[in-house]
Amino acid sequence: MEELKKMVEELEEIKANAEDENTVIVSKLQEIGKKFLKEYVIKIGDLTIEPLWVEAYYFNDQASFRDPFVHRDQDQMDNFGSLYFHHATDDSRSGVDICFSLSCQYYLSYLLKYTLVNGELVSQGFLSSKIRKAYEGVEDKKHILVKKSDHKESQDIIGCTQRIGLKKKEEDKAGYREYELAIAKNFDKKYTS
Repeated sequence: MEELKKMVEELEEIKANAEDENTVIVSKLQEIGKKFLKEYVIKIGDLTIEPLWVEAYYFNDQASFRDPFVHRDQDQMDNFGSLYFHHATDDSRSGVDICFSLSCQYYLSYLLKYTLVNGELVSQGFLSSKIRKAYEGVEDKKHILVKKSDHKESQDIIGCTQRIGLKKKEEDKAGYREYELAIAKNFDKKYTS
């Protein structure tokens, strides 16, 4: 987990500017997401949650990276390794994020879009109902992120694309909606739910 924290600390140091149009920050967010997908799982009691597709959400005024699609909920700040549950009226818009923020200066989390929960494929809208009760029973919520014991880098195929399901927003003048902040692994495989 220290490797991920170091990567987030490096992200904190990056300031966006007009010349790079946020590409350095997007690249670092992709790098963090790739490491998370390749090397980590979430353990909640007897549940193992393996992320397959995540979407990065980062809002940092000091870095001039202001993604308007970030919820900007207090629970997404200074909460590294904890889960953030968000709900809407329909299942397709509900979700669970893992928070990677190390301070109260910015928001950083990765939406768990598709996961394997104890080997069963679970999409974003159904993850909360599968894991919430078990998560509420966890005393130390900041230590559920664990390094995989069977990590085999050569077997994982990782790719980045645009986040899906984001509606156009007037305040998205910088084009955050088009950034490739969705990171997926093993999309060449078939999973069943």
